[in-house]
Amino acid sequence: MKNLNRFSTAQKVVALFAGVIVLNFIQGVIQAVEKGNWQALFSKASTLVVLGIVCWFLWDNIKRGWDNLLKQREATREHFELNKGNINIKDAAIFSLTWSREIYRDIPEDRKPLVKTSFTLIGIAIGIVTLYLGKYGMLTVLLISGLILAGVNLLIWVVGSERQEKDRLAIELETARKMQLSLMPAGDPLITGFDISGCCIPAMDVGGDLFDFVWAGKEHNILCIPIVDVSGKGMDAALTAVYTSGALVSEAQHEEDVVTVVDNLNSAVFSRRNRSRFVSLLMVSLDVSKRRLEFVNAGQTKPLLIRDNQASILSSEGARFPLGVMQSPVYKTRSLDLLPGDTLLLYTDGLTEAMDENQEMFGEERMIHFLLTLIRMNKSAREIVISLKDRVLNFSGTADQHDDLTIVVIRVCELIKLNASIL
Repeated sequence: MKNLNRFSTAQKVVALFAGVIVLNFIQGVIQAVEKGNWQALFSKASTLVVLGIVCWFLWDNIKRGWDNLLKQREATREHFELNKGNINIKDAAIFSLTWSREIYRDIPEDRKPLVKTSFTLIGIAIGIVTLYLGKYGMLTVLLISGLILAGVNLLIWVVGSERQEKDRLAIELETARKMQLSLMPAGDPLITGFDISGCCIPAMDVGGDLFDFVWAGKEHNILCIPIVDVSGKGMDAALTAVYTSGALVSEAQHEEDVVTVVDNLNSAVFSRRNRSRFVSLLMVSLDVSKRRLEFVNAGQTKPLLIRDNQASILSSEGARFPLGVMQSPVYKTRSLDLLPGDTLLLYTDGLTEAMDENQEMFGEERMIHFLLTLIRMNKSAREIVISLKDRVLNFSGTADQHDDLTIVVIRVCELIKLNASIL
């Protein structure tokens, strides 16, 4: 077996066909002897002698032809891989037969037993054909076997290539997912007087939603909370979100004015964006020492404020275009002084637009009602985030997640709790 493995697949194929010719010649001799057809026997012997003499004189040419065959083997594979959709039968047969060992080697280990079973079934079928045709049909059977092997190898190569491509994409998606998760906060910020928490759940392995907690200001007393939603889902949206996140963090750390941050980010996205991708952004700036909130809304869902058991949707003036739609839109900020007991909900449309099996949306009204219930129960920001997420996922049931989901909750602590924490 070790000696056999030293030979290439091309050598084995040529040896197989040479063996077929020899077997066919021997069968012809046996048939001539059995029938006493000495003329036919003499003819075959003469043919054999002539072939031997020709091979003797043309040995160098045969050797060069063999070397050319090996070169053609390499060229055929290169041509085949570059022109997968436009290959003639001859090139396909040469490729699948001369590269059969490599094709089988690349089969995933969990699929090799099935391939072996398939070849066993094919072998049984060929055996039955051989019995039917008899010994004089050996050449025909072997030629048919070669064609079947070529076709099966070709199918195996196609399936194996697709499997390898899927595995490669799975690795890339996992890498992108880890990279995207690494850009999000590792934990909730601990700020005296505030209770803040957030989460993001992509609709696919990776998605276009992103949020962050970024400290800014000269005294690092301003917490910037960007909520990003890139149009679409999957790898393209994730890469755009990653780029936006990097640019956003850089801008927020060097610029205190929220409008300037958004304007600069819009210019960056507009200059290099994919024309089919837009970036919705809610940029929130929280001055923790003054309990003052500022935000700019560039095409994102509007923040929701719960105060004195009443829900208010916070609108803002100025342009509402997502980043990258226009070169110089006029974004404006809105300011708000927060009071003890206030709860602010920041979210993407994956929350309200989540659908169940009957295509019914979760909706804003259901969201507000459930949020008010959680606040009456005096739930923490982390508990509210988890409860909202679980409520939406349970509402969707067996339906696929419609869109990426991001939730950030900001609760302003009561004065009694604040004083207790100071003591």
